Amino acid sequence: MLDRIKKNLVVITKVFLGVLLLQFFLQTFVTFSLGRDWTFWTLIWMWKEFLIVALTIFVIRFFAKRVEKEKIKKMWEDFPLKWFVIIFVLTILIAFVISLFNSSISNFVLSIRYSMFGYFIFVLFYAISYLFFNLKSEKIAERYTKIIKRILCGALIRWAIIWLCPAFIELFWYNQWNYEWKVWEQPPVAYYTQYKDGFTRNQFLFERPITLGFFLVAFWPLFFMLVLYKKWTKKWLLRWWLYWIVLLSTFSRAAWWAWIVQTVIMFFALYWKQNKKLFLSFLIPIICLLWVVTYYWRDQIIYRDFSNTGHIKELVIAVNKVRENPFLWQWAASAGPASHHLWEWKEYNPENQYLQIWIEYWLLAFIGWMALYLYLNFVWFKALKKDYLDEKTSKEMKNLSLIIFAFSLWMVGLSIEWLVLHSFVDRMIVYPYTALFGIYLATYYKMKLYSWKVGKLV
Repeated sequence: MLDRIKKNLVVITKVFLGVLLLQFFLQTFVTFSLGRDWTFWTLIWMWKEFLIVALTIFVIRFFAKRVEKEKIKKMWEDFPLKWFVIIFVLTILIAFVISLFNSSISNFVLSIRYSMFGYFIFVLFYAISYLFFNLKSEKIAERYTKIIKRILCGALIRWAIIWLCPAFIELFWYNQWNYEWKVWEQPPVAYYTQYKDGFTRNQFLFERPITLGFFLVAFWPLFFMLVLYKKWTKKWLLRWWLYWIVLLSTFSRAAWWAWIVQTVIMFFALYWKQNKKLFLSFLIPIICLLWVVTYYWRDQIIYRDFSNTGHIKELVIAVNKVRENPFLWQWAASAGPASHHLWEWKEYNPENQYLQIWIEYWLLAFIGWMALYLYLNFVWFKALKKDYLDEKTSKEMKNLSLIIFAFSLWMVGLSIEWLVLHSFVDRMIVYPYTALFGIYLATYYKMKLYSWKVGKLV
């Protein structure tokens, strides 16, 4: 019975990760090409939330039916992520109490969906992996890198079609000259860095024009570890430059710099003995290419008036809001993407993930949110220092520590983007990544705690 549950959960996880990406293409096609945007279809697109709720109920029922109270107590004592869970629950409770005083429960739920749901998915899949998965779960990440390869090739082909064969796009009811403003008003096939002017941003099959940039930053460390690391071939070089060219084509400045910071960290962490040679061979050409692109197309990339002035204006407003009431709160869902769904207040987006959380919640809840965020940022340092660089560590443990290093660098990269954006709300990135992070961090801790050998617990 337990073996069947394990197999089913692995299948469900693979379906969750694969279909999640497929949905956004289908959603675009059904909504714009077929004109189907009824409530019925909205419910269909929420399959992933329903699945997460179902998995949560399953985990709770499993504990209620199969585990005795004494075993639960012992398991909780040994549970490596207990402080993370405690802080997460306390932060949710504080935010809920705040909402009761100055907002509503519905606004609280909407706000939590954008601000905390990624952490919840991380905890949920951590628990599932901790209870049911073994080292074979590593196949899940390897399978996902194949999806990333297809996205890279597809994004490059799509960009070429938009520029060279616009008539081909029109066969699917899209127009090369449509720019995206709101998803339900324009087919998201082309988005310009200026209003109806400038260069088309590459967004491939993704929902929003900068989502592809977010996605490439999030999965770059994992792609590097599983596809490029210690594989010095011509194919290696091709994949390296393909990744960078597709990222350049998104025209996302935040994604560019986040990617470079991630790459520098990986180089100095993994190639510290030969970092000078590698820096000269790869990073300097990358920086030079970035400089050439931004120099010749600086009007569309750097001096984007609305983009620059808009970010600065909203940032100033957010800082003033915090200064007016630094220790208390505004209200749940009063800032960020959640505010766009409310009618009782004026929508407001500070274009900064940190200030958004501070504005929405009391200072204590903001501290809790930051504690969770910082934990995910610095997991990589511990895994790399204590396991990968330790000569006594087994090969399996070294490989697993590299994957943890890769997942944690996701947070480092997006931390840079969060200064001017709010990519933590993007479902296409947060849902699959936090799920994978939870799965592999649980595997990592189980291996450390129970001296796990390949394929079984001893």
